[in-house]
Parts: sequence; C-alpha cells; structure tokens
Amino acid sequence: MRFFITLLMSFWLLLFTASVSAQVTIIINKQSYEFAQPIRLNSVLSIVAESGDWYWPTSGIYNLNDAYAEREKGAVLSEIRMVLKSYNSNSDTYRALESLYQQVSSWTVSTRVITPISYNRARLIAEENPMFQPGRYLLRISPRPSVVHFSGLVIKPGAYRHGDDLSIFSTAKSVTKASDADKSHVFVINPMGEIEKRGVAYWNIDYSQLMPGSQIYVPITGQIFSSTLDALNTRIANLAVHRILPQ
Repeated sequence: MRFFITLLMSFWLLLFTASVSAQVTIIINKQSYEFAQPIRLNSVLSIVAESGDWYWPTSGIYNLNDAYAEREKGAVLSEIRMVLKSYNSNSDTYRALESLYQQVSSWTVSTRVITPISYNRARLIAEENPMFQPGRYLLRISPRPSVVHFSGLVIKPGAYRHGDDLSIFSTAKSVTKASDADKSHVFVINPMGEIEKRGVAYWNIDYSQLMPGSQIYVPITGQIFSSTLDALNTRIANLAVHRILPQ
C-alpha cells in the first residue's frame, strides 16, 4: 500500500513538474499573462491589439530566461575599465571613456528576440508569427514615440524630441557632443534592432529619414594605429539593441 501511495505521489509530482515547465509567462508592458502551453505571437497580440493605438515598429520581445544581454553588459564594462588604463586621467579620451562607463552601467538590458512585430502581419504571415516556447518574456508596446534616444559622446545622453526634419544628419547635428566624439559617423539603432553606421559630416551627409524611437550612439573617436576604440564602439552599439528604453 505504501509503495502504491509513493508511486501515485511521484506520478502527480512528475505531472505537476511537466505542467510548470511548459508554462509561458508573458509580461505585456507591466501586466503579466500566464499560458499553460506554447502560444503564437498573434494570439498574444490579440489580447491588447484593440486596447490602444500601437506603433508596432517600436515593439520588442525580450527573453527573460536568456542572460546573454546582462553578461555582455558586464563584459563591455570590463573592457572599458581595461581600456581606461591606457590613458592619462586628465585626457579627453579618459573622460570620454568614464562617461561611456557610467552610461552603460545605467542601462537596463535584457536579451531581445529580433523578430518583426505586427498584429495584422502575424495573423497573415506564418514566418512573422513565431511560437513562444516555455519561459518568461517581456513584450513592450507603445504608441508612436516622439523622441529619439542619444547615448555615447554627447553632453546630455537621453531622449530628445525631434522636429519636423527627421533626417539622421539634422538630428545628430542638433545635439551637443563631447570633445572626443567622432565627427564623421554615428551608429543608428532603429526600433526593430537593426544597426547601421551613418555619415554626419559635410563630406558624407546622410539625409535618410530617422524612425521615431530610434537610438543614436555617438562613438568615441578611433585611433589611427589601433582598432581598440573602434571595436569598443561597435560592441556598445550592439549592446544598445538589448536596451529596455524608458517609455
């Protein structure tokens, strides 16, 4: 009899464990939703699709089970600390690197799942309707933003309201930069997580339109005989893809 009870308890424990491990938790902005099994994107979006005037290009999915972004943030901070040792504490470059360290330290990051998000497209296009596997996720949605986010070698990092001219050149020119900033290029991280290096000098002016909600990372000026700072700039821009920006 005791053996039978033990076997039964083991069975229910196994069943409970399997049920918990298959659970999907999705936090939509600040509201948490639980699903007993994997669920597709269109079904998740259907919960909130009609509750606001959402601007889908700025939506993002973050996998809260994946620690990649946090590890990469730590690695970037370690790299900045190492590079700082190569410069005099009174130099512009040292101060620029200190600023970058403080900025990256303040970032909230989580591993982003790079996938297009649109309720209508998810309903119509199978490739844009992925399945949420068991685990915890954050889904951020918002109305059309009216700002772009600056980081890097700018005097005041943060959100800036853009005017009628949304070109990359005009927007980048409007923000005061630090003395050691790269005067020729910026990294543009659009709301879908795509990164491009764009020209902002008079000899390589880029009049491409800037999407609302984009990030602009102003890099530190590289060195002629070393690629260390160039590599650091690229790494910080890649980390910015995983930022959870203020709404």
